[in-house]
Amino acid sequence: MPFILNEDKALKLMLTGVTVSDSGNSTRPVGVWFGQPDLEIRVQSYPYMTIDFLGYNEDFERSHRGEIQMPYFPEGANTSQQYMTEFPIPVYLDYQITTWARQPRHDRQIMAEMATGQRIPLRYGALIVPEDRTVRRLDFLGFTKKDTTDENGKRLFSNAYTVRISAEILPVVLEQMIEVTETNVQLTSQSNDFATIYSPS
Repeated sequence: MPFILNEDKALKLMLTGVTVSDSGNSTRPVGVWFGQPDLEIRVQSYPYMTIDFLGYNEDFERSHRGEIQMPYFPEGANTSQQYMTEFPIPVYLDYQITTWARQPRHDRQIMAEMATGQRIPLRYGALIVPEDRTVRRLDFLGFTKKDTTDENGKRLFSNAYTVRISAEILPVVLEQMIEVTETNVQLTSQSNDFATIYSPS
């Protein structure tokens, strides 16, 4: 899978497996979907999580120039040869993970699992990406509590986590561009009145 899709899949896999318990000690899984899922894809049952991709930017603090022998093989590379390339372009991917629950007990259990269950820890977060066999840095950027009451008077406990994943883009991907086949440049002369007035004597 290509850039961003690999990280999407890895993030969903990392969040899958959270469970909550009811007062009768029965447990139920917390579903994980990407934002705005179709109703036919998932069942409207609480609690669950949604993942929304917020965007990406170049990470200039990790930027390098030159060539490197890659310590891992990007997906699709020939693993029987040494893989030399220009330094990958470092980027960071920002995501928002939102949890939804109807019961405060479930809400607190999810919060505890996210912070202490190595899902989204405050420090030293990591994301395993199986496709290229790397462990990426996962930074916790913030948390917002968004509890509401819907039009039917039902309570909805919601939390939004913002996280950042360190990633890279291989320069060869950017080099796969369409070659320019025609150049059309029109030169126009500018007035030289200024040069005439202020020319040195």
